[in-house]
Amino acid sequence: MDCPKCDTWNPDDKNVCWRCQTELPKPVEKKPRKPMSFLGLPRWAWAALAVMLILWTAAQCFAPALVGGR
Repeated sequence: MDCPKCDTWNPDDKNVCWRCQTELPKPVEKKPRKPMSFLGLPRWAWAALAVMLILWTAAQCFAPALVGGR
């Protein structure tokens, strides 16, 4: 963390600047992010499932036309 007065770097566990003895601001704790999921599966798994479903549907609809069927 940099000192707001003299711009000197200080370790995060210090309360005052080691050079100018200015009190350092308290570090702000970041909230842990909630994992992106839906019904227990991560979003990338749902995206992969959607792609597989689209490919399967396309194969069922267009495969007969490719091999000479109606």
